[in-house]
Amino acid sequence: MTQVTFSNETVGGGSVGALTPVKTPRIPNYKQKLKEAAELVGKAMKGNPYAVLKLKEAFSTSDFPFLFGDILSRELLPQYQEAPSVWAEFARRTVVRDFRPHNLIDLLGGQDVLSLVPELTEYPARDLGEAEYSLTVAKHGARFAISWESQINDDLGGLQGLPGRLAVAARRTEDRLATTALTDGDGPNDAFFNVGNGNAPTELPLTIDNLSTAIEAITSRVDEDGAPIWIDGFVLVVPPSLEVAARNILGATEIRITQGTNVMITNNWLASRITLSVNPWLTVVDQGEDAGTTWYVLPNPNAPRPAVALGFLRGNETPDLRLRSSDSERPGGGAVPAEEGGFDNDDVQYRVRHVLGMTTVDPIATYASFGAPQA
Repeated sequence: MTQVTFSNETVGGGSVGALTPVKTPRIPNYKQKLKEAAELVGKAMKGNPYAVLKLKEAFSTSDFPFLFGDILSRELLPQYQEAPSVWAEFARRTVVRDFRPHNLIDLLGGQDVLSLVPELTEYPARDLGEAEYSLTVAKHGARFAISWESQINDDLGGLQGLPGRLAVAARRTEDRLATTALTDGDGPNDAFFNVGNGNAPTELPLTIDNLSTAIEAITSRVDEDGAPIWIDGFVLVVPPSLEVAARNILGATEIRITQGTNVMITNNWLASRITLSVNPWLTVVDQGEDAGTTWYVLPNPNAPRPAVALGFLRGNETPDLRLRSSDSERPGGGAVPAEEGGFDNDDVQYRVRHVLGMTTVDPIATYASFGAPQA
């Protein structure tokens, strides 16, 4: 069984993931003020002219910039959680505590059938090996620079879609990174799908017979002790160009299996063993000529031996949105709100950070096919 061993400054000062109140500065009646500020921002973003005027006035107060930042943070998280994503359909989620490499350790051996022990004979010792799969997370991010003029002209329209755009960007980053475990840009990932791992890509198109062949190939493999492997479910990962073919296969009530000159009709047992993942990133990352016909079979990501793992940094598992602080003060004293723009060019800057990493894990229950003969 796979074992995982492991050897925030935000907009408004709050934590995006935990959604905790801002800690600095301390704001009396924080929850009530946050509710009132959220209602004001909501009305302003819907174009209410009175709310827009009140919002501009509110930025001159000491508390409102922090409340406004926390509102954006809270708006980002739900949109991030609701943004479309496919990686969890075929990759295991895990969490690490820092940026150093972390090992996902799969203990090997020791599970072969027990030896016969004669009377007064010492029990035979067994060796226990292990395979290590290294996972390292890294920062990913982007920055928006919005002009002070655009906020004036658009009545905050420049800010209205910002959390949603950053949420989608974070989800897309996860999906693309997980997809690079399957393809190296020119067909199936050579470092993972190869002869040494026993899962070198084939050239079989996606059909019922060939999908059955893939499952049979996987289930005929044995583990380090020579024992059969147990897979409780598979995931068929295909690009959009193969979605119709895949759904026709898995949606059929009966399948016909040809064995020599004989044709056998049986219930579609594939449908109960395989789930479908249509991954549009396959034909974006994979630039090979057969990207549109290449398909993959992977174990259920919650299986004891997953094929792909996507890692996140503990305490920073969701995108972190920040607003750049103002770098100027009024001549009479007092800081200028960040929403009034920077000193040099009146820019208002927002930045998002997302920390994650990917690794391939166990190849024993995987299969890949180009779907067409290679030139």
